[in-house]
Amino acid sequence: MEQNELIRRTISLCPECLQNIPAEVIWEKNTNRVMMKKTCAEHGDFEDRLSSNPEEYMWRGKYIDEIGSIEGNITAPTNDFIRENELGCPYNCGLCNQHISAPNIAIVDLTNRCNLRCPVCFANSAASGYIYEPTFEELRQIFTHFRSIKPIGPVSLQLSGGEPTLRNDLFDIIRMGRDIGFVHIMLTTNGIKLAKSVEYCRQLKEAGVDAVYLSFDGTEPETWKKMRGVDLSKIKMKVLDNCREAGLDGVGLIPTLVRGVNDHEIGNVLDVAKEYQDIVSAVIFQPVSLTGRISIEDLNQMRYTTSDLKDAINKYSGGLIKKFYPIATASKLTRLLPWFDNEQQFGTTSHDDCGFATFCIVDRETKEWKPLENFVDVDGLLKFTNETFDVVMKRKIPKPTKIFKINTSKLPKIFQKIAEFTDDMTDLAYRGAMKSYYMAGAVKFFKGDLNFIIKNKDTFFNFIKLMWAPGLGRVKDFMLSGNIMISCMHFQDSYNFDLDRVKRCLVHYGVIDPDDPNKVLQIPFCSYNTLHREKIERKLAKRKEERTTEQIDQEVKILVEQLGKN
Repeated sequence: MEQNELIRRTISLCPECLQNIPAEVIWEKNTNRVMMKKTCAEHGDFEDRLSSNPEEYMWRGKYIDEIGSIEGNITAPTNDFIRENELGCPYNCGLCNQHISAPNIAIVDLTNRCNLRCPVCFANSAASGYIYEPTFEELRQIFTHFRSIKPIGPVSLQLSGGEPTLRNDLFDIIRMGRDIGFVHIMLTTNGIKLAKSVEYCRQLKEAGVDAVYLSFDGTEPETWKKMRGVDLSKIKMKVLDNCREAGLDGVGLIPTLVRGVNDHEIGNVLDVAKEYQDIVSAVIFQPVSLTGRISIEDLNQMRYTTSDLKDAINKYSGGLIKKFYPIATASKLTRLLPWFDNEQQFGTTSHDDCGFATFCIVDRETKEWKPLENFVDVDGLLKFTNETFDVVMKRKIPKPTKIFKINTSKLPKIFQKIAEFTDDMTDLAYRGAMKSYYMAGAVKFFKGDLNFIIKNKDTFFNFIKLMWAPGLGRVKDFMLSGNIMISCMHFQDSYNFDLDRVKRCLVHYGVIDPDDPNKVLQIPFCSYNTLHREKIERKLAKRKEERTTEQIDQEVKILVEQLGKN
C-alpha cells in the first residue's frame, strides 16, 4: 500500500467542543483523495474530504507562487481598532492582528427575519427563536467602519440576512451605503419580493443596487422542496423575468449544493444563466456548510467539493473548465488596474483553497459554451500583470522639486503652484506611461487572428475597455456581454475548518459589539458562522420570535401559493 503524503499542517476545530486542535491535510493514496485528519484528546478522531483530485489541489497552492500573485502584495488592515490576539485565533475575531488579508466584501445582515424556512439555513429567526435587526443608525456605524479600513478597504457592500427585502427602509439603506462610499452594492435575496413586482425591481435599481445575489438551487420542483421546503421553481424564473423587464442586471445565480440532493441540477442552472445572459453575470456555486452533529457516514454522503463541481461541469459541457483559478491569482490585477487611474483598489489575497473562478464565454453564433483559454493566454497575462505591478510598487515616482533640490517656500506663490502642479503631473504621467505599457503588453496574450477577434468582439473589445477604464461597472459590462463568471465559494464548517484559510478571508461580517456599542466587530465569514453568530446575535436581539414554526410554515405555504397564481 502506498504511503500517504503530507501536504501541509494547520489548525482546525473539534466539531464537538469547538476547541482548536492540530490538523493535517494529506493525500490519501489508497483512495486518491485529499483529506483533513485531526484528533481531539477528549472527543477522538475526525476526518473530512477536501478534494477528489489531489494533483489539482496541490497545483492550486503552487500556481499562485509560480506566477507571483502574493509576493510583495501586502494588504493586512493596519487601523487602530485591530485587536491583540489575547484569546487566540479564531476566538478573538473583531478583527485581530493575526489577519493577513484586507476584506474586499463587507457583508451586513439587515435582519434575521425571513419569509421562508429553509432546511439548509440556520441564520433566521425561525431557527434561532429571536429577532436580530440592527437599526438604521447602527448600520451607518457599521458601514462607516468598513470604509475606514486602511490601507485597502472593501469597495463592495453585501446586504444579507435573513431576508433583507423584509426591511421597509431597504432603499434608504442602499442609498446610505452609496453615500458612505461603497462603489458596488449587492443584495442577497430569495427573490420572493422581486417576483411579486416589477416596480419593486425598478426601485432597487434606482436606489443603487448593482448586483442581485439570487439563491437558485435548480429548476426542478422536487429540488426546491428538499432544499427550501416548498416549490420555488416558477417563482425563481419570475424573478429573472421581472429583473429583465426592470433593467435590473448583474444577477448572480447562487446554488447551494448538497450531494445527492441537487448536484444533478448543475447543468440546468448553467442553462438558465445562458438563457438570461443579458442580466445574469455570474453563477456562484456554494457547497453546503454542515452544521450540528452528524455521523461520519452522513458527512461523507453530503460533502461536495470544488473538484466534484469541476467534474460535473465538465461532464455537462464536454470540458468547459480547463482550470478553476484560485481567487488570489488576480490579487495584483485587482490593484494594478485601479492604480492606473488612481481609483480605489481592492484586495483579493485569499487562501488558495477558498474561492475559485473562471470566465466562460457563450459563442455569439452557436450559443455554445467556450472556455476562457480559447481566447486568452491566462497564465501569460497573469504573469505579465504581476510583473508590471511589482515594477509599479517598487519604483519611486520622480518629483522635479526633489531632483533639482528647489526650496519652493522661498519662491513667489505663482512659482510654488507651478512646482506643485508639475509634481502632480509627474505622478499622472507615470501612471499614464505604465498604463500604455501594460495595455501594449497585455494584448499580446490574446489568441487568434484578426478575424477571430472580430468574430468574438464582445469578449475582446469589452475586455480591452475593462483594462483601459477599470471599475466594477466595467467588470459587470464585460460579464453581461456573454462572458459569464463561473465560481465556487466553499465556505467552511467545524469539520473542514482551516485557520490558515480564515486568516486570509476576504468576506467580513460587520456587527455592533454587544459589549461596547461604540465599536464594530469585523469578523471573517466562516469564523462568524461557525463560532460567533449565535452568541453575538443573542446579545443584540431586539425581541423573541413569537411565531411558532408551524405558523411560519403556514405563512410560507400561503405566500408561495399566492405567487404561483400570478
